[in-house]
Amino acid sequence: MCKLLTYNSVQNALMHLDCPVSAAEVHGLICGMLAINSTVKPQLCFQEILDDSVDAPQSLSVLQQLFEQSLQQFNDSNLHFDLLLPDDEMNLAKRLFAIQEWGQGMLYGTAVAGLKNLQTLPEDSHEFLQDTSKIVASGELDLEDDETAEQAYSEIVEYMRIGTLLLSEELQPSKLSNTVH
Repeated sequence: MCKLLTYNSVQNALMHLDCPVSAAEVHGLICGMLAINSTVKPQLCFQEILDDSVDAPQSLSVLQQLFEQSLQQFNDSNLHFDLLLPDDEMNLAKRLFAIQEWGQGMLYGTAVAGLKNLQTLPEDSHEFLQDTSKIVASGELDLEDDETAEQAYSEIVEYMRIGTLLLSEELQPSKLSNTVH
């Protein structure tokens, strides 16, 4: 796999495109769409966030790379899938806000890809999407104890990562499971 894009490189491309959506939210959107439909075309995602008149090939190329990188990670048999979030050096409050934006994008992506009714989902996927909605809607998260807050942030990120993979696997069982003996 080629070198992974950074949060800042995607954020810069989005700013160049005058896109009001953050890199975290765009990645969440892509991942939500791919979790529901792995054959979704990147153009469907991009039309949700960009004006039709955008003419910035280099910045659009970054978004195309992000889509392809996300698709590769979804198909990785070793579960090498990471959420596109700010680096750990960034202020914790901003990282917590970014994970909420990622979740918001992911929920929106599932809807754009065709998920209409959570009640039809397997129980674990249903619970994951309900939890994601609560995380997104929780507002500002408590940051009184830095160590506890850092640990909570890490747990939320891991929960979102595993939950997204679970959603994808429950809705689109991998072809790998049919070939492994």
